Amino acid sequence: MIKSALGLLCCVCLFTACSDDNDANPVIQTPTQFVVNTPAMAEQYIQLSQSNKVNLSWSQPDYGFNAKAVYKVQVGLVENGTIKWNEENGQPKYLETPFTSCNVNISGEEIATAICELDGITSETIDNYVDKGFREIAMRVRASYVTETPEKEIPGTEIVSNIVTFKHMAAYCAVKSPGIIYLVGNCTGWTEPSEKNAGHYASWRVVETAIGSNVFVGTFEMPAGDLQFRFYTKLTGWEDDSMGPQVDDAGVESEFTEGVFEGDIDAGKGTWLFHNFPGGNLKVTVDMTQKKVKFELVGFYFM
Repeated sequence: MIKSALGLLCCVCLFTACSDDNDANPVIQTPTQFVVNTPAMAEQYIQLSQSNKVNLSWSQPDYGFNAKAVYKVQVGLVENGTIKWNEENGQPKYLETPFTSCNVNISGEEIATAICELDGITSETIDNYVDKGFREIAMRVRASYVTETPEKEIPGTEIVSNIVTFKHMAAYCAVKSPGIIYLVGNCTGWTEPSEKNAGHYASWRVVETAIGSNVFVGTFEMPAGDLQFRFYTKLTGWEDDSMGPQVDDAGVESEFTEGVFEGDIDAGKGTWLFHNFPGGNLKVTVDMTQKKVKFELVGFYFM
């Protein structure tokens, strides 16, 4: 009797241990079903803007357990009963923001940007933008299972949902373009960096090398003599949005070594001060991510 009881207890313990192992190491099923719900505003008129959101919800794909999934939204334009999906180099192009929830509010600006891309409107063709009013816009969602650490998509877990449409959605000219910062100093006459002087500073713009790169490059012809300057991220006046070598509003004496200067940059009103600048072209590179600057004399020969 005692032996039977012990045997039964061992079986129970073994079963529990196996159950725990399965819970800790679930078997990932290849999903076969992933449904996006019909949007509550599917039939309403939606004017997209920078500040509004569009709600979309879906059920989690059937991975066989409560998996951590990442969801990406693709936008399409319905024309004559067919859908033209937003793509890049023949591959689906999804909105910038990924989601981990099954009920999300999507940026109206991101959707409008995708619609502009579908219409072939870029920063180069922005002057040709025509408001096409309310149109039928399609959306679908791609899901995939992603591990915690390191974050990595598991091959074979991706699945694309059904298609839902918004019958009346209007975009606007939401074309992304490279960012701009402004060089301000004695070379610009210390003119106030404000909107009223935007025309003056059109010639002193330092332009982002690519959208989102956070690296800005420009070349300027500088006069001979002492050269002093800093940068502004916006034309909002003297008080805000300035960047230089230090916080304090004072010149930091700097020198070129074989025609190159490299240093740090951060928020503040400090300025770089180069005595006896020879005059000529100066190439400036500002890396806002690394908080570094590089100034190079262009067209000079150094022994």
